[in-house]
Amino acid sequence: MEGVRETFNGVQNSGFELCAMHQINIKELSELDLGDIRRNERFVKIIDNLIRKPGNSIPQLSDDWYETKATYEFFKSDKFSHDDLIKAIRQYGVSNVEASTVLVVHDRSSFSYNNLEATQGLGYVENKLGRGILSQNSIAVSACGTPLALLNQILWTRPMEQLGKAVKRKEKLPEQKESYKWCQSIKTCNELLDKKIKKIHIADREADIYEVFFMPPDANAELLIRACQNRKIAQGSPLWQHIHQSPIKQTIALTVLDKDTGKSRQIKADVRHSEVEILRPRNQSSEYESVKLTAIEIKEKSKRQNAIHWQLLTTLDVNTAQDINRYIQWYTYRWLIERFHFALKSGCKVEQLQLKQADSLKKAIATYSLASFKIMQMTYQSRATPQANCEIVFTKQEWQTLFSLATHSAQIPKNPPTLKQAVTWIAQMGGYLNRKSDGPPGLITIWRGYRKLTECVKLFSIINEKNLGKE
Repeated sequence: MEGVRETFNGVQNSGFELCAMHQINIKELSELDLGDIRRNERFVKIIDNLIRKPGNSIPQLSDDWYETKATYEFFKSDKFSHDDLIKAIRQYGVSNVEASTVLVVHDRSSFSYNNLEATQGLGYVENKLGRGILSQNSIAVSACGTPLALLNQILWTRPMEQLGKAVKRKEKLPEQKESYKWCQSIKTCNELLDKKIKKIHIADREADIYEVFFMPPDANAELLIRACQNRKIAQGSPLWQHIHQSPIKQTIALTVLDKDTGKSRQIKADVRHSEVEILRPRNQSSEYESVKLTAIEIKEKSKRQNAIHWQLLTTLDVNTAQDINRYIQWYTYRWLIERFHFALKSGCKVEQLQLKQADSLKKAIATYSLASFKIMQMTYQSRATPQANCEIVFTKQEWQTLFSLATHSAQIPKNPPTLKQAVTWIAQMGGYLNRKSDGPPGLITIWRGYRKLTECVKLFSIINEKNLGKE
């Protein structure tokens, strides 16, 4: 489901948790234990550098050679593992989730390092020629569609000796298969978040595996998964034939992003839904013979080639048409995790790292992931709370420098600008035109502008320091 920007008209984007995002304090990472306080401080420093200068190489991120060397040594260190970093990231993520209902969006991505022939420990990715690392990520999103936290990350490599042995993979137990990481991610997030929080797990078609639906139920967790399998149901006919033959329940309006033009377009879609009983596959084991789900089909009323056609399975209760509308809306927020991956790869350029060990790259991916999420969060917080004080995101020095650059004035106001105004100015520094017909600024223009701003802040601080005490 790529490219959905928003859905039903009239939805209010309220209830977003405000948080200061310009710097992570080491005290907030209470479970960060890398064996030495200096390593802990280095981790926080690297993240801060990445947020300040997204897309720069490690030498460009650093203020001097000592800091560059320290960053490389941090990633090469054998005193801690990438799991130690992820443990701290989980704790930090959970501390930023306080909503009563949270959408937990899961997705998988791969990081290609085909040009790093000297790097040891990489596995195959898409084919026998591709080399890299795989990642399973889980992010928390508010019920109104704003990103809250990076909750979980699993990093692994596929052993080269397993390449081309699909037949043997079928002989493995479910827990031994790569696909089981979907279950693992869901279980981990359930354990991390407070039991009082209602968790809605959302994923695309890769998560349509029987193990996900036949997991032991959690009292306050639900599933909303896009289907790809035409499963056998107790009603007799194949699942999606059964749904497609049922009457249309309603027609809804959606605003989606066209993959061909990159522009938003309005569509109308027919919605069918019905409760179904999914039977357990004959060749699989489970304590349950079947599970009851609601199947939802959303089909665009158009003959165009890339017409929207989603088929969803959910454990959520359906009592009214508003329930179905809400669930479809929640599913559209799945695209936020794609923007997270986009920020990680295109913004922070994690695939351009030149490190010699796969373990070093895993540590870097975990570190860059937290920074990338913070960059993405800045973009969407400016949309969710446009009138908020910009100091929830930017330091005083940053917004004052930004004000001078944007207004060509040295007369700094006492009150900082709004978050929307500050982010718009930054985006304009990155190439955003701010025309009436333009939508809100996106990730690319914001991080381009932010990189320029950080360089200007550094220059302004040097000038001010040299002029200190002069009239």
